[in-house]
Amino acid sequence: MMLIAPMFAGFSMPTEVLIVAVIALSYMCLPLVGATVPITLPLGTLVLSVLLNFIVGFYLGLIAYTMVGALYVGSEIFGIQSGFNVSGSLDPTVEESPLTSELLYIVGLYIFVSLKGHLLILKGVVDSTKIFPLVLTDLPFEKLEEGFFRVFLESFLFSLQIALPIIGLMFLINVLFGILSRLVPQMNVFMVAMPASTLIMFLLLVGMIPVWVELIARFMEKLEPYLVEFLGM
Repeated sequence: MMLIAPMFAGFSMPTEVLIVAVIALSYMCLPLVGATVPITLPLGTLVLSVLLNFIVGFYLGLIAYTMVGALYVGSEIFGIQSGFNVSGSLDPTVEESPLTSELLYIVGLYIFVSLKGHLLILKGVVDSTKIFPLVLTDLPFEKLEEGFFRVFLESFLFSLQIALPIIGLMFLINVLFGILSRLVPQMNVFMVAMPASTLIMFLLLVGMIPVWVELIARFMEKLEPYLVEFLGM
């Protein structure tokens, strides 16, 4: 879970702190695990159990990561259509990234933390120790695949909700300047369209932030039902 979940994975948390957090979380979950691993357990079964338990935690983090990652997809489309992707912010820990992607990701991460999404993931890990046995030899992979596909589909649709207004507006702007170039051939439409489009996109960006915040908050509220559905399968 710590490898991929928002707020824990990536470069948002130093590796040393991440290792300490994993050890502390494992120690806190230890009293909740009633079963013990038999000494006579075959090595193959032990390796399989460790792998399946890793998949359980990874799946919990993947659900949250997919939902937050949808912001990046939507903001990338916004940046490409508006031209804001030309400018970027240089993160010394990774690479240059578009400003719109960073803005929406920070907003989404703030809402994710405000809705206690990181605590829901930790709670899901703790609850998984009560639902799944310590020596785990099987998982319902078909249900896991079906559940993740539904999360992925809704995340993709959510990214389109972010990007569709800018796509529609840019189409109308291009049509407008195309008509204008036919009506006034003497005017250099290219020199007028670039600054005008940038100004319109900037005003749209400022106006859409409250709408995006509401959309992101509603979308993030679906995290808990997804986790409950997974743990209740």
